Amino acid sequence: MSVLGQDQQPFVEAARRVYDGELKEQLEKEHFGKVIAVEPESGDYVLGETFLDVDQTCQERFGTTPVYFFRVGGGGAMKIRGAVRRERLPG
Repeated sequence: MSVLGQDQQPFVEAARRVYDGELKEQLEKEHFGKVIAVEPESGDYVLGETFLDVDQTCQERFGTTPVYFFRVGGGGAMKIRGAVRRERLPG
């Protein structure tokens, strides 16, 4: 089940194209399971061990520019008590 609105889908697809086309092969060999945030317009990304680490670096680097979070190799970006939690955030 997706929590993305239809207006967000092009953004997500653009971020996945950047990842699949430019980053996937190398990052999955060297950083499988780490959290990544991709800024699709520039192709820039932030990589880290935890969602919080990546989020903090993204705020410093990108300010309020939207980024797309996920795990290198697939899976949820944020784990809470060992389970992936998905929910719609207000706003």
